[in-house]
Amino acid sequence: MRVDGDDNTVAGPGAHHNALGPNASVTHNEYNFYPPAPPADRRRYRRLLLIVTAELILMAPLIALSLRQGSGRTVVSIVLAVVLLGSTAIAVWLRNADAGEGPAMVHTGKEATARRHLLDVTERLWVRDALRDSLRSAVRLEVGLGEQLGAVKDPFGSPTLLDLADGDHLPGGTRLSDVMREQSDNRLLVLGDPGAGKTTHLLELAADQVGAARRDEGAPVPLVLLLSTWVDGPDGLAGWIAAEARQRYTIDTDQTMAWLASGSLMLLLDGLDEVDETLRERCLTSIEEFCTDPRHRACGLVLTSRTQEFRELRRKLSVSGAVRVLPLSEEQIAHTLAEGGPQLAALRRAVQEEPALADLLTTPLMLGVAVLAFARLEPGTPLPSGDYRHALFGLYVHQMLHRVRALRASADQAGHAATLGPADIYFHLVWLARLMSRQGQTIFYPDLLTPAWLPDRDPPWPLTPRRGPRARIARWLGWDHTSTGLVGGRLAALAGALAGAPLGALVHGVTGALLAALGGALVLGSVVALTFGVLFQSPLAERLSTPVVGHDTYNIYAATSWTWSPASALRGLVTWVIVGAAFGGVLITVGATTAECLAVAAGLGCGGVLAGGNVPDHENPPAVRGGALEASLRRLAVLLLVLIALVLAGAIGTAALGGPWDALLAALPATMAFMMTAGPGRAWLRHRAASYGARVSGLLPTDLDLLLRSGEDRVLLRRVGGGYMFLHRDLQQYLEGCRPELPVASLLSAP
Repeated sequence: MRVDGDDNTVAGPGAHHNALGPNASVTHNEYNFYPPAPPADRRRYRRLLLIVTAELILMAPLIALSLRQGSGRTVVSIVLAVVLLGSTAIAVWLRNADAGEGPAMVHTGKEATARRHLLDVTERLWVRDALRDSLRSAVRLEVGLGEQLGAVKDPFGSPTLLDLADGDHLPGGTRLSDVMREQSDNRLLVLGDPGAGKTTHLLELAADQVGAARRDEGAPVPLVLLLSTWVDGPDGLAGWIAAEARQRYTIDTDQTMAWLASGSLMLLLDGLDEVDETLRERCLTSIEEFCTDPRHRACGLVLTSRTQEFRELRRKLSVSGAVRVLPLSEEQIAHTLAEGGPQLAALRRAVQEEPALADLLTTPLMLGVAVLAFARLEPGTPLPSGDYRHALFGLYVHQMLHRVRALRASADQAGHAATLGPADIYFHLVWLARLMSRQGQTIFYPDLLTPAWLPDRDPPWPLTPRRGPRARIARWLGWDHTSTGLVGGRLAALAGALAGAPLGALVHGVTGALLAALGGALVLGSVVALTFGVLFQSPLAERLSTPVVGHDTYNIYAATSWTWSPASALRGLVTWVIVGAAFGGVLITVGATTAECLAVAAGLGCGGVLAGGNVPDHENPPAVRGGALEASLRRLAVLLLVLIALVLAGAIGTAALGGPWDALLAALPATMAFMMTAGPGRAWLRHRAASYGARVSGLLPTDLDLLLRSGEDRVLLRRVGGGYMFLHRDLQQYLEGCRPELPVASLLSAP
């Protein structure tokens, strides 16, 4: 490892880039390796023009009919014409937003092409970006391997893990590819302490295997997967692998399953310890079932885990071998610190005087953190006393926040760095770490932010004081329910006005339209605000409201894909027809006919089928930023277009039969409004409410994307597909324990 003055780059196998100097260049670990979508072209606008023209043609006979039958129906037609045209424009825009962003799927039947594609992606994503470039300016530390005894299941012994024992050290320079060649079934377990270098060894294996697969068409292709995204499913580990290969690498599911059966893949599964603690036992069981399944006997597999977390599972694994990543030797540490020059004099002296500090620097992660923390301090600066791990992370974060130049800072139109200041970055990253830990997450997906992330009435940490009426409401209700109630109430008021106007015009013309719009805004806005903000505080009230507005705790949020559920569609139909009947009862009391009330109920029932029948598929997290939210909005746009087409067709058919076609049209805005309470509409609504709550509470900034970019530029966050995670889980735990209200300089003091 080398440190050369101010132009220093320190990187070790504990992380993809543990420590970097001000002039270092690094390519971060990202999944979104595809170029951004091309800008909208003329075809999009021609499509919009064709749809709007078709709507005008369909509405023309209805408008002409309304002009002959009375002013009330004329108002209905005019209002609905504006609503339909506007909603169509919005729906088409949403449907085509970032169209073509996702790459084309590589399908079965093109195995050679799929193989080259997977090799290219793995080499670009993991070998070049995550491994080679991040270590480009540093002299690599050689982190050794040793035998790990007691972790491998013996067919004639106990499957219970009694204890782990350290075996012999492997010869210097041994790589995982060398170990794999000696395994009978190409399956290996890699254990080590936090930051020891497990991931880097795994990526070196990926690099070696990419080279072997390019030289020999019969060699398996490495498939790197992060177990932090693991979810249990009916198809076990194979089903999850196929879903990840489709989502991350755009490999067709059938092709992946065929490769698993033929042994054409080498599975590199990183981070068993990163699986949610409640799911870790089931995840290991799924891996065990995969390893013992005769259908996958030919498939290679390497699994990494922290030693302590694996020991706690008390289970051996059915693989042919296990190794451990060795700690750094005293000679390696001394050599690295000696190359640091005068800047590291205080660190060298502290290591000699404090055995606890010397023991802490035996992992590449902490050694890199320590070197960068001291690299630009004045010579002779002492290390704060107390918890050395806490002190080193504090120095590291302080140095990263005050970098002279961010690694990849973007610029605004004026050419200035578009980034937050050190104090703002520190404040918001502390809260982000707290919110992630409270949700049990190590990866933060902005798309999946919901009010459940926000503090409730009894938060585990003291909140920053806020002023104003919203803050007073939040102290009573909690920010989770306050944001949902306020955002939902305002949107419901707007929807109530748009929905009430045509229904009022149906009965009493212009006067009825104005009164119904005002009444709809007040009533619907108040009901939604009180329901989500106040009533859902009571479990009983939430259970009673669930059939109409859905469950608030186990909420719907944005998803990259949505599936059709006939059972959910049936529930939506029944529920919304009942709501439509209630609306019809109100209309009858003010002069509407029974046929008109039935038409209103039919329109709402149609919306219930469309919105209620769509359920999110949460097995695949977004692979790009905004991917899940955009997919949900596009799904909503499709549903709105389908609803408009069905209502127009139904209105034409009803008019031909002499029925209340105007009532069917008048119910359209109300149906569209209620579609925001289920399916993709609710996903968008909850995301908007969560973003609003995070902003007004002060926990996260208005421009959340700017915070994430700023953290990434300062080597505190790193990209993982469509999400972000802290550089290391230990860094997240450190920031979680910091006090955001204190100045950044407090990081330099003892805990």
